Amino acid sequence: MVSTTFRRIVSPCWRPFGIGEDSSPGSDDTNGRLDGLLWYKDSGNHITGEFSMAVVQANNLLEDHSQLESGPISLHESGPEATFVGVYDGHGGPEAARFVNDRLFYNIKRYTSEQRGMSPDVITRGFVATEEEFLGLVQEQWKTKPQIASVGACCLVGIVCNGLLYVANAGDSRVVLGKVANPFKELKAVQLSTEHNASIESVREELRLLHPDDPNIVVLKHKVWRVKGIIQVSRSIGDAYLKRAEFNQEPLLPKFRVPERFEKPIMRAEPTITVHKIHPEDQFLIFASDGLWEHLSNQEAVDIVNSCPRNGVARKLVKAALQEAAKKREMRYSDLEKIERGIRRHFHDDITVIVVFLHATNFATRTPISVKGGAEKVKAVRYECGTESSGRRWCKSRRTEPILAVVESSRVPELDSSSEPVQVFDGSTRLYISYTCPFAQRAWIARNYKGLQNKIELVPIDLKNRPAWYKEKVYSANKVPALEHNNRVLGESLDLIKYIDTNFEGPSLTPDGLEKQVVADELLSYTDSFSKAVRSTLNGTDTNAADVAFDFIEQALSKFNEGPFFLGQFSLVDVAYAPFIERFRLILSDVMNVNITSGRPNLALWIQEMNKIEAYTETRQDPQELVERYKRRVQAEARL
Repeated sequence: MVSTTFRRIVSPCWRPFGIGEDSSPGSDDTNGRLDGLLWYKDSGNHITGEFSMAVVQANNLLEDHSQLESGPISLHESGPEATFVGVYDGHGGPEAARFVNDRLFYNIKRYTSEQRGMSPDVITRGFVATEEEFLGLVQEQWKTKPQIASVGACCLVGIVCNGLLYVANAGDSRVVLGKVANPFKELKAVQLSTEHNASIESVREELRLLHPDDPNIVVLKHKVWRVKGIIQVSRSIGDAYLKRAEFNQEPLLPKFRVPERFEKPIMRAEPTITVHKIHPEDQFLIFASDGLWEHLSNQEAVDIVNSCPRNGVARKLVKAALQEAAKKREMRYSDLEKIERGIRRHFHDDITVIVVFLHATNFATRTPISVKGGAEKVKAVRYECGTESSGRRWCKSRRTEPILAVVESSRVPELDSSSEPVQVFDGSTRLYISYTCPFAQRAWIARNYKGLQNKIELVPIDLKNRPAWYKEKVYSANKVPALEHNNRVLGESLDLIKYIDTNFEGPSLTPDGLEKQVVADELLSYTDSFSKAVRSTLNGTDTNAADVAFDFIEQALSKFNEGPFFLGQFSLVDVAYAPFIERFRLILSDVMNVNITSGRPNLALWIQEMNKIEAYTETRQDPQELVERYKRRVQAEARL
């Protein structure tokens, strides 16, 4: 009889897994396929065997990047051939991981050509060159985009070349070998990578030895060991703020700055490298970001791969991890699948998996292949890199495609006086809004963030030409927003966002702890005063009121250092302020040439992070239209 534990581990092989489940090695998935937040390439051939790849997105912007290259590993035709695997787990944003995905393989090929062969020294040089190039990019963008100094990527590389496996790791991603361990053909999991996370005692000891005069080189903060009390990993590409002191100062946010100036880098980019001779009993390799290993043990992952068909096995591993993530949150896997990116990060991290089989069952290929994991909608940046006379690498970015700020084509038309009335109190739940109303936008954001798009119908109303039935049959106050739920209609935006958060399932917007609840109440009660103050500057009655109001916001954003939002984590307070700050920022900039983020780094970061939350960005208005509408209103008032 099959044991319960074993059935749980291999169950992903026995149950359907969405679109593409029946894809075969011969199917047309050269560049992989996309199914919602899941990207996958079920099967492909490399030089000595087969491979399978899968990526699932949790962050609003995918921070995991990856690649598999098979073919020449040198710039010379006579050079060696190899299979190159890279898993790059970004943090603080996708920029570093995306950059490494573009540059590291090329740099390793360059040094392989120079040294006429693969070696640990070649790989280290490739890592260091990529690091120097990215720091050059940080230098280029420092004045206009200082937060790029706090972006980094954990980098895991595996190279199969001439019967040897080279594993290089900087960070906490992992590669595990599935190896036949005994005459019974049981497969044993063997971890081949060395991790650099401050939670590991040997990593803390290494840091203390490298920085003997710094008693705070590792700090236990909220029960988690962190380098300088800030970051868990001790090695990465990027994280310039802990590599060069010039980037550890204003305008970088205070939470990233260390109190004392440092002379040598606190973090390192050089990887730990191991070389493993491949034996017949070595069956396959599982490369994955830490998002997988948070939910599966090494042996569980090996058992899944060993028990499933090779085709689509990386996708099976991702599903097994997501099932465990759902189980930990006491929810159904099917419900987890419905949660949109950004909000998903509360349940699991981005997950990248690449399974490389070391011995072909059918045939390998000598045809060079190149596969990049994931499916970014816009690839708008290319890099130009070179070497200065001093020997230091430099890099500059060039935007190649425009990025559209707002997409509104999917919005249904607003109902006006000619529209048929809605069938009120028919058991449906409806949120009545206007696309142009900031108060309605609050409720719209809350509904989106809770993942209630299929449970609360959005009914947009044209406020300039309101249907008469709206006041008569729906909401006698004749305002938006209004929520129709359980045979009654509720209004007032601040009351509604609290009601939606309390009465519907989904990620909570209410803060934990008495202190945060008190602060939340204070900030919510200030929203009207904030709006009145800014408007008084716009209408000329008090030229200093807006500055005072935004200084208050800047100070409020520094209260909790657990994240960039008002209460550390995204909450009702951010929902309440976002529509108004969005409008005031654009109008003050256009009408009065005032930059509200100047001298306010907390506010600048808050705006940046808000623009990563899809629940908010899909409610934004076209900036030009918003400003023009304000100007038209001012002109109309002047004529009265």
